[in-house]
Amino acid sequence: MKKFLAFVLILLFIILAWFGWKWYKNTMLCCDNTVQTETKENVPPLTKPVKYGPLVYNWNSNKPVTNDLWLNKKKEIQSADGEGKILRILGPYYKDETNNTSFENLGLARADAVRQMLSDSIAMNRMEIDSKLNLDSEDAKTASFGGTILEWKVRNENIQEVDNKTLIYFPYNSTKKLENENINNYLTNIVEQLKNNEKTISVTGHTDNKGKPGYNMKLGLDRAKTIRSILIKLGIAGERISVGTEGENNPIASNDTEEGMEKNRRVELEIK
Repeated sequence: MKKFLAFVLILLFIILAWFGWKWYKNTMLCCDNTVQTETKENVPPLTKPVKYGPLVYNWNSNKPVTNDLWLNKKKEIQSADGEGKILRILGPYYKDETNNTSFENLGLARADAVRQMLSDSIAMNRMEIDSKLNLDSEDAKTASFGGTILEWKVRNENIQEVDNKTLIYFPYNSTKKLENENINNYLTNIVEQLKNNEKTISVTGHTDNKGKPGYNMKLGLDRAKTIRSILIKLGIAGERISVGTEGENNPIASNDTEEGMEKNRRVELEIK
């Protein structure tokens, strides 16, 4: 009997000890400040993801920095190539950067560096470079920045895309556009681009300096109306197209040569 009672007491002691340890572990150790502090210190701080484009630059450097996104970007540029197109490359720069290159500014030097990177797939004479001045430079001094613009421009004997305008050339003393595939395809593409937005078109006619100023003003207006009529037939609402004329007042080339006069006999089309 005594042995049985002793066994029961030992068993009760073991059970009480086990429950006591569980209580101590759950109520004391879980809330120990030292343990929590060590856990927090081991958790790495949250950081914002860094935005890194396929083509960026560092302050005062004209060397482009690329990553694995550049290959897809290059393929995208190549896929947009076409007959009669020129790739225009605009390099960004800030006025307070130090320019140690032979170019007028770092923007031109950066654009030329990009041109060299693309020269294995696009002929050098089919690329032109320009620069773009950025104003706010504080962030750019401490972080990589992008801003390179690569855009294909149509350039042939009938159409010249210059900046945000398109020049369409006309024969001497004529309001009828040059009839060819280049112009027809271009105007058709313009209409396709504008069908899904609400942008408007400004069309301004120009002439050379032959003839009286008053006649040339009317001739320029009639040329603008010719392009407007074509765009309407192709599907653009007339109220989205404004027309105007400069006559002979705004030449882009010398009227002293036949070549210069051909460039001045034009319509300027601008999408706004």
